[in-house]
Amino acid sequence: MQVLSVSALKGGVGKTTVTLGLASAALSRNLRTLVIDLDPQCNASIGLGAFGDFEYSAAEVIKKPRHNTVLRAIVVSSWAKGQAGRLDVMVGSPNLTLLNQGNPSFKSLWQVEQALASVEDDYDLVLIDTPPSLGALTRMAWVASDRVLLVAEPAINSVISIEAAVKAFSELRNKVNRRVNLFGVLVNRLRASVAEHQYRVNELDELFGELMINPPLEEKTALQQASGAGKPIHNWPGQSAAKLANRFDQLLESALESFKAEDPGLLLRKRKADDKSRFSKRSRDAKPVFPPKPEPEVVAPVEIVSEEPAISPEYEEKFQEVIRQTMTKKQLRALKESQEAEEN
Repeated sequence: MQVLSVSALKGGVGKTTVTLGLASAALSRNLRTLVIDLDPQCNASIGLGAFGDFEYSAAEVIKKPRHNTVLRAIVVSSWAKGQAGRLDVMVGSPNLTLLNQGNPSFKSLWQVEQALASVEDDYDLVLIDTPPSLGALTRMAWVASDRVLLVAEPAINSVISIEAAVKAFSELRNKVNRRVNLFGVLVNRLRASVAEHQYRVNELDELFGELMINPPLEEKTALQQASGAGKPIHNWPGQSAAKLANRFDQLLESALESFKAEDPGLLLRKRKADDKSRFSKRSRDAKPVFPPKPEPEVVAPVEIVSEEPAISPEYEEKFQEVIRQTMTKKQLRALKESQEAEEN
């Protein structure tokens, strides 16, 4: 079983929709998947068709992470009806707010890890939807994870929050659990026609380099429509939904490859982490084995040949000016040096 937390330290960036998109991709791939809703707003639970009054939830699990409590807090998602795959959800609760306050003890940070150890053989993949803050619940999720995905939107406040999240993650990894790694930073809700969005994407690329997961997720109404209707994006009609489903398939595939990737410093870190990870309950030594990816349908490519230029000559100068507006100062300097080199 491999665990991926989806996090953002700022609300409204589409963190839960990314979690649901990955859950949809996992279901279509027939992975035995569990979604843990640690956000007190419970949007992931509602999106997966698990809404109502539940006697047991993730809040009770964190208080007492026993096997019996864990099983009672897990329900079958409505998405799984009529599907070959398995998709369950550990339902969220507004009571999680009470557990997200204060400075958690070192031992309490392992509560989610202890809960997952009791169902380790039941699932291939666990997705944790965390609160939009760096509280106790987010830290518990990170400690229990193998990888952490940070979600951002192309805006200045989100850039600042990602910087804070990466710093906080590094500190937690060094002090608590060295076996968790950062999967990457994903930009969500991109509108490619907005110059400010392109500028922020370029800025994030400069700040985090290889951590950036490209291409970003564009803002599409199909994703909000599917989430609002409580349906997986893979079952939503329309070409836009199909493109989004394909993008989530790619994102899931990258995550699965990340789980299996060799880490040259892993053995050394494990030896150094033995004392810090003494509360760890899951076995993380064996390489994960996932069901093979279904073969896609072969569709003959359609070649479209156009003799028209991509941009009309009268708009070329205006187009280039718009492109320059999206560049950072560093990129503008590089462009100027390149043009000067060509002239010489």
